[in-house]
Amino acid sequence: MGNATPTPGVQEALATIAAAARGAYADGSNLRVRSSGIVHEVAMPRWFADERMPGPACMVGVSGWDSAAAHPDRGAVTCRRCLKLTHIDPASQQLELFPEPDQAPAEGAADGA
Repeated sequence: MGNATPTPGVQEALATIAAAARGAYADGSNLRVRSSGIVHEVAMPRWFADERMPGPACMVGVSGWDSAAAHPDRGAVTCRRCLKLTHIDPASQQLELFPEPDQAPAEGAADGA
């Protein structure tokens, strides 16, 4: 009962599934989960039995990890978390949480509007 190593037949099946999934992304494709409009960068985290399986680089959860839920997508990465991880996220789109006191007030703020 304490044996965490899968039986050889199960190990081979998992290795075959993981290899096929890795092969689907070998051309540099990105990843889309189900019919989501978000395209993720691909990472190869550990899956069952220490196999590597393609998954979202941002590590967003894929409920139940159905290996068929994720599929290759040649579109550009649109996931903000994935973009931030790769430092592609444009900082200019992020609003500053605590602006410096010497910055000019927003329009209309000076006249009490």
